[in-house]
Formats: sequence, structure tokens, C-alpha cells
Amino acid sequence: MAKKTTPMALLCGYLGAGKTTLLNQILTNQKGYKVAVIVNDIGEVNVDAKLIADGAKVTDTSSIVPLTNGCICCTLKTDLVSNIENLIKSGKYDYILIEASGVCEPMPIAQSLMQVSNGNLDNVIGVVDAKRLVDEFAGGDSLLKKDMDEENIESLLVQQIEFCSTLVINKKDLVTEDEFKKVRAVINAIHPGVKVIETDHGKADIADMLATGSFDFETVYASAGWCQKLEEEEGEDDDDDHDHDEHDHDEHEHEHGHHHDDDDDDHDHDEHGHHHHHHEHKHDGDSGADEDEYGIATFVYYRRKPFNRLKLDSFADKWPRNIIRCKGLMWFDDEPDMAWVFETSGRQIQAGYSGQWIAACPPAEQKKILAENPRIKDEWDEKVGDRMIKLCVIGQNMDKKAITEALDGCLA
Repeated sequence: MAKKTTPMALLCGYLGAGKTTLLNQILTNQKGYKVAVIVNDIGEVNVDAKLIADGAKVTDTSSIVPLTNGCICCTLKTDLVSNIENLIKSGKYDYILIEASGVCEPMPIAQSLMQVSNGNLDNVIGVVDAKRLVDEFAGGDSLLKKDMDEENIESLLVQQIEFCSTLVINKKDLVTEDEFKKVRAVINAIHPGVKVIETDHGKADIADMLATGSFDFETVYASAGWCQKLEEEEGEDDDDDHDHDEHDHDEHEHEHGHHHDDDDDDHDHDEHGHHHHHHEHKHDGDSGADEDEYGIATFVYYRRKPFNRLKLDSFADKWPRNIIRCKGLMWFDDEPDMAWVFETSGRQIQAGYSGQWIAACPPAEQKKILAENPRIKDEWDEKVGDRMIKLCVIGQNMDKKAITEALDGCLA
């Protein structure tokens, strides 16, 4: 008989989105749940722990475990797991809630939670501030400040929206109906099909939060907008200007023998020794008409030629600020054996090693991989093998033609 496990939920979202308010709503409406809470604050004093204790009228504050002076997605991973395991061993609680700091990325925390003995990750709840999305994220009038910390906000917002099984859109009362529709359009592009709860002041039904059984790592990871779009493009001719044979190259399952792991830094995988090539630049805007409702559109840029590193670096200085998300595989002419993951979230741009192309493997290994995966051999390019550039671009009011031409200008 399998041992009973304790369900856990991760609550994430940017600073001021309303996580603590939502958590207090859950704690004051537990419907019989004995909930322990772990709160993470970056500072030395965990303000959220006191707010939760006071707001939820918690008398037994031993059920609230503060983790301070670090981030549970990196420096406090071990502390997080050990504290949860101690709570489970106490036998006092039948549910554990973890409120992440506003600057935490959810994916590495979820990976840590999946390693907890006798625990199971039940739900990852993302909380977003509708007003902030209108003002700062979806092409509103007030764009991000130019200092580096503010530039990273867009990247965090994208990751927090992209990697959750339940998404709470808070502060709906602070935006107009049309502005809210625009927010939904952006969210649908970033994470299509995610379960959405619309609310104000963090009011939500606990049944939508706890004991949902809604989290599955592979499902959530593959449901990101960029991943879905790339998978939809499998077998389709998306290159209107260049003749090519479409390469069935699964961005998530990676049947090619090498790791094209789309977020190896996020996944905590070190086997390829990722050396990230960061660009922190100001970006100029552009305009266009290739758009869906509220100007939100998605397209895939696909080429078999490599990028020239210097040309791409130069274009990064002029990267269109209305591109919300861009992610996929690429290769460089000066390093043809290596696959790279290219990724942008808002104004943050980076690239990192993802492994070796099959075409660069020794003949015996290459033959073995192709024998085990015959569909790769069927679609093998005579000149470049499995090498390719394949990027999903998500943005608002984008000029697809201009962006495509600019990327083509970066080819070797």
C-alpha cells in the first residue's frame, strides 16, 4: 500500500500582485484543511510572515515558517525542502502552502518541491496584477524604467505567467473592461488554455486552489505559448521566402539524442556546462499590422542557415520592445557543432549552450541515433543535418515582415 503523501501548492507572482492577500483568503476559509505556510522574503525581516499571521488571525504561528535573506529558487533550495519535510513529519498538517518571493522564478522551485519526501506538488498558482500588466507589460502607456532591476520585471512576469497550473488575475476592478480583455489576450498568447481565475482583492474559492490535482510538470512546461506554437509548426512550411524541408524537431521531447533543453538553467541541468551570453540593452520600438485581437500575434521564424554572432549581437541593441516573448533553437557559423537556446522575456535577452547537434556526433553514434529515430533520418538536411534556427516570436502590434528581414540580416 502506497504511503500517503502531503499535497503542496506554490504561490508565485511579482511584488505587489496580491499573493499575501490571496494567501490570507485561503487561510481564513480553510474548510477543514490544516494548512502550514512557508513564506520567502528576500530581506532579512520577513514582512509577509507577520502580515499573514495578523491578516489570517493565526494563533499558532508555528504553522508559518519564514525563510529570509535569500531566494527559494536558488540560495534557499535546501532550506525549503528540509523545512517542508519537517512539517510533513510532524503530522500536524494536511496541506502545505509556499509563498515565493516576488522575484522568484517558479520552475526551479517546482523542481525542488517535486523532490520533497512524502510530498506531492498539487498546484502552482500564479498571481498577476491586471493594472500592472496594463501599465507596464502589454504595450501600455507607462513602460518599464531603464534601470536593470526594472528591466528584469518583464522576464519574471513572463515566467510567472508561463509556468503555472492556475493563474489568478487580481485587481480586475482597477482596469477598464477593454483593458482587461487586452490583458487576457496577452496571457492567452503566453500561456494558452491555463485555468484563469479573475478577481479583485484576492477573493477566490479555496476549491480552485487546494486539492486540485492540477499540476503536472511536463504538461505545464509544454503548455507555454512558445512551446505550443513550435509544436504546431512541426511538419508545416512556415518559411514563405525560402524553400526548405521542414524538420520534425520536437522542442520538448528532444528525440535527437542531444539535449535541446529549452531552459537548462531553469531546469538546473548542468550536463552541458551552459555559458549564458547575456544582453542587457535598451530597445527601439517598431510597428506593423500582422496582429490578432488587441494586436497580439505569434509566428515562427525558421531557417537552416546559422546566425552570425556579431550580427545577432548588434541586432540585440535594436530588439523590438513590443516582442513579449521569443524562444527557440539556433546555431552560429563560428561554432557549428553546438546547439543554442535563444530566449527573450520582455527586454531581457540571453542565449545558452544546449548541447551538440547530431550532425556533429561521431559517425557511429550518429548512425545509432538515426537508426533509433528514423523520422529524423527521413527529414535530414543533406548540408546541415539537424542544424536549424527555429524561434517562436510572441508580441503586440508586430511587423512580422520587418522582424523576419532583420533576423535574416543576422544570418551568416
